[in-house]
Amino acid sequence: MHPLDFLRYGSGSGPAPATVLLDLLLSYVLAQIVAWLYIWTHKGLSYSRNLTHSIILLTMVVTTVMLVVGDSIARAFGLVGALAIIRFRTVLRDTRDTVFIFLALAVGIAIGAHHYAIAVASTLIIGLVAVQLNFTGFGQRHTDTGVVRVRTAGAVDAVEGVLAAWCRTYQLLSLKEASGGESEYSFEVRLYHPMDREDMAKAIRGVGGTSSVSVALEERAEEW
Repeated sequence: MHPLDFLRYGSGSGPAPATVLLDLLLSYVLAQIVAWLYIWTHKGLSYSRNLTHSIILLTMVVTTVMLVVGDSIARAFGLVGALAIIRFRTVLRDTRDTVFIFLALAVGIAIGAHHYAIAVASTLIIGLVAVQLNFTGFGQRHTDTGVVRVRTAGAVDAVEGVLAAWCRTYQLLSLKEASGGESEYSFEVRLYHPMDREDMAKAIRGVGGTSSVSVALEERAEEW
């Protein structure tokens, strides 16, 4: 037997070494794409460098497991029993991180099963969707929406006049009695220009009979 025949065909009891090398190389390349997508599109304070490493290594490990299992049901049950003793106790703060872990698993399984087209296509298509969701701001609520609380004694009409001038829309949320004959009004508002909230608050404070004003707008704070 020619020495190169072993690389091409293996020993007959498993995939050829050339196939193993190809699968591991492809899993590394696609895992790099998944990891970079995670880096580019991640928002917030839960970013983990270890997670990017885990995505790459996990993809390659899963590919290896699938190559070992092959078409053998006995080996599959044996690996399930062996891996059952492993406990992963790391808690992922962001559900989006979990999605990337599942993507790494799916890519590793597809490559290990020699479904290369599925592995490549899913990485590229899901990656494009992740980029689109991130850079289009999909799911982001308006940051010009907030709540204005005003304590006033009979000057609510004048306050609403100020709100009408500064806000796209406003709506009374609640009204409750306060001390000194005053009433506290809470309005849900959507400003024309969120940066002008202090000027709007100053205008409301200038209304006669108004004792306190507070404006709280939604900020682009990230979950963590």
